Amino acid sequence: MFKKLMAKFGVGAATVDLRLDQPTYRLGETVTGHIHIEGGNVEQRITELSVLLMMNARVKGQIVTRQVEAVQVAHSFKVLPKPYTVDIPVSFELPQGLAISSPSIQYGLQTKMDVEMALDPTDMDQVQVLPPEPVERVLNAFGRLDLRHKPDSGGLTPYGQEFSFFAGPALGLPLRELDVVFYSTPGEMRLLLELDLTVPGMLMGRQKEYKAELIVPQELLAAEKEEELSRFLQEKLREYAENPQSIPYVSMASYQQMHGGHHGRPGIGGMIGGMAAGFLGGMLLGELMSDAGEFASGESGDESGGDEGGDMDFDFGGFDDL
Repeated sequence: MFKKLMAKFGVGAATVDLRLDQPTYRLGETVTGHIHIEGGNVEQRITELSVLLMMNARVKGQIVTRQVEAVQVAHSFKVLPKPYTVDIPVSFELPQGLAISSPSIQYGLQTKMDVEMALDPTDMDQVQVLPPEPVERVLNAFGRLDLRHKPDSGGLTPYGQEFSFFAGPALGLPLRELDVVFYSTPGEMRLLLELDLTVPGMLMGRQKEYKAELIVPQELLAAEKEEELSRFLQEKLREYAENPQSIPYVSMASYQQMHGGHHGRPGIGGMIGGMAAGFLGGMLLGELMSDAGEFASGESGDESGGDEGGDMDFDFGGFDDL
């Protein structure tokens, strides 16, 4: 009787441990592994065993946690007393369109075992979400050009996941900083860019921001085209830096029309590593902005929360005025 009472409070209870086959997965890949369960001091009845994909996003210096997906693994079974053990396989597809792991975005898999009339044992494991290979190749090409990720690179904006870079000396251009949001369309990749250029002839190295669209042909995204891709990006950046008047500006309103977006935001179905329909697009992004507004209100003492919807409290990055 004493053992049963203690098990209800988690002492001597069954334990769970998620063991992934690998620690990293690309968007759209199948996450695989198994849950290792060890019995405790008494028999326990389990109502449900599930795995929750959790996202931690840094918003205005605060960490906001949201559930991305819940996967039911098993339900209605018994865990016998030790030395009883059982391994239950886990397999689920990583949703397309999630923000990839970055200094601003982290993911974890929380294993939860609902025990009847007792404290529920849990387990948390980190998992890294990698970008699709074409996106990774563009990011690697930027690295070869001496474009270095800023500490807050990979943060969320209403327009997708924004990657931010410092321009190193090896690039050899009057480019100070570069912000990039990825989009995909059939047969090509589109990059929305914000270029922070040094204006020649101005005192104290005055800078000016330019916004541009850069279309990367699909053939340059193949595995054997790394050097060609780097040269293409370097030539485009050089053209923009040396002749800003040639920059093909495209507004977010145009993307709204092209991709079916709403409320002044682009269509989320075409984003890569950004907002997915029904997830960051709409509900989750709204929750993140709302939480950021609550943080800001709490810090400032203003109970009004700022502008309706919290839009002005979310860190939009460099694309807030497009």
